Amino acid sequence: MAFSQKTVAKLLGHKDATLLCMYERSRILPPLQAALSLGIILRVPVEFLFPELYDELKYRIRQQEEARCSARPRPAKQ
Repeated sequence: MAFSQKTVAKLLGHKDATLLCMYERSRILPPLQAALSLGIILRVPVEFLFPELYDELKYRIRQQEEARCSARPRPAKQ
């Protein structure tokens, strides 16, 4: 389904498309409720809407996981 910016903005509860344009241009991040709503309106997973942020967060978390796993003492073999 194709929606105009104005229609999406109205579905988000905005008076006009100003904030939506700012989200699209990555000038500001939408609040969680707006991000989830965008995913629902556009029928895509929310991480699809913010791929760079998603990739950055995923990379950072995986790095922290690996650091914790490598720092954890291994049980002694018997």
